[in-house]
Amino acid sequence: MTRPFYTLLLLLTGLLLPLFSSAEVNSFKLQTEAELTLSIAQEAEEAIDRAQRWLITQSPATNRIENLLQRYALTNPKEAPFQLYRCDITPLEYAMPPPEPMESYTNFTATVEHTIRSPKRLFALQRDIPRTNPPENWREILALALINSQKIAPTGGHWDAPSRENTLWAILTLRALLNESPTVQLVE
Repeated sequence: MTRPFYTLLLLLTGLLLPLFSSAEVNSFKLQTEAELTLSIAQEAEEAIDRAQRWLITQSPATNRIENLLQRYALTNPKEAPFQLYRCDITPLEYAMPPPEPMESYTNFTATVEHTIRSPKRLFALQRDIPRTNPPENWREILALALINSQKIAPTGGHWDAPSRENTLWAILTLRALLNESPTVQLVE
């Protein structure tokens, strides 16, 4: 009975020892599925939570597309899929930001700093990231820019001059960076 226990203990020691064996190592980098460090992913989730709390306290959106985006931003990605009617696809396509020019990715950090006041453009940057030779640490750069630019309010958090639209696009961008966008189910 004790032999399997010792085997398991040796296996765990062999896997974990390299992480802590160096005296200079104070922590280790744990990558999530979204390729963000655990601490940045947690901060992004907290920013999303604050933004969702802020959105709930706002008056209902009167614009059909903004209302749709808000319902999507408030959807829990771990629950049932978000239901989207076919008639909403075309208006949503028009609401999407245009593609960013390829020059935007040459000095990615400067581009993000320049466009931080437009979360909709940041959404486009992450959506259109080049598949070959993407900017180094692009997920972290975008996530930290959004996390650090969130304005904290008593009712939660928002982006730029309490703007529902900016807050919606910031949530959608952070969720995409975390690979936690709610799934969409088309309904007739």
